[in-house]
Amino acid sequence: MRSPYLALCTSLLLASACAHPRPEEPASNASGSFPRSVDGHVLDGQEKSLVVVGYSTSYAWPEILQEMLDLHVGGERRYHILNAVQGGAPVQMWIEAPGQREYERTIGAMLRDFWGEDAKLRSAAPEPTIAICQQSLQYTHGFPRGPVSTEYDMVGAERGADDMEFMAARLRSFGLEQVHIAMHIYKKPVEPEVGNERIALRRLIERGHGYIYAGPDLWQISYETFPESFAEDGLHPNELGNKLMAIAWYEALAGNEAKAEIIARVRATKYDIPAMMQTYLAWRRGTAKSN
Repeated sequence: MRSPYLALCTSLLLASACAHPRPEEPASNASGSFPRSVDGHVLDGQEKSLVVVGYSTSYAWPEILQEMLDLHVGGERRYHILNAVQGGAPVQMWIEAPGQREYERTIGAMLRDFWGEDAKLRSAAPEPTIAICQQSLQYTHGFPRGPVSTEYDMVGAERGADDMEFMAARLRSFGLEQVHIAMHIYKKPVEPEVGNERIALRRLIERGHGYIYAGPDLWQISYETFPESFAEDGLHPNELGNKLMAIAWYEALAGNEAKAEIIARVRATKYDIPAMMQTYLAWRRGTAKSN
């Protein structure tokens, strides 16, 4: 971890050189420049499982992504999406200590459902080797809005990077070979902190861990399509929002091998998002089957 003192000095230097963005929203380039996920290396033709780690914005789009991955290989189930998301479970809940309630609700439930010979919900799929995390830094370090208060808050960015690094290392300890991380979608009541989470992700990527990759910039995608891609509450994705997230993850995982006809098919398909959400929740409770 970089020295908090050096990080603070960097923050002050940047602040003196540049004007601060408007407080109600982060600068549009707050995410900086991320390396893409592994072009052609995730969807390499080998059967594998990808576990989804996140919260309530990810109840439905993983099912659309599963459809896209099936189409990518001619309609067969070669890449298995195992959705482990829990409502109200940003990064903080995935880094709690074993024995704590949130650990059992997130990590504990994920391991019971998808790991080991007695996994409750993995069925015939292999144990996961890839994690795709759609996450948020809200509530970390005692900050309900998140630790990165401004575009120039490098101390907060390093704190956020530390927490995501811990989460990724924990996931890796379960045998996951790659951890792909995307940050929260646009959240108007909690800006600019939510948009600034991408700065923390960039700092994490700059640390050079060979197994951690930046996922798609979902904040920018959702910001540019707000409010059309959101439900009536203005916080959760609607049908369009779920399509956009599934497409963004497909493009990130497939890289240069992403197929335009699959994306076009998803855009043209109607999805009953409330029904998909209820099916997912029932499946996790063990009262319904996954597709």
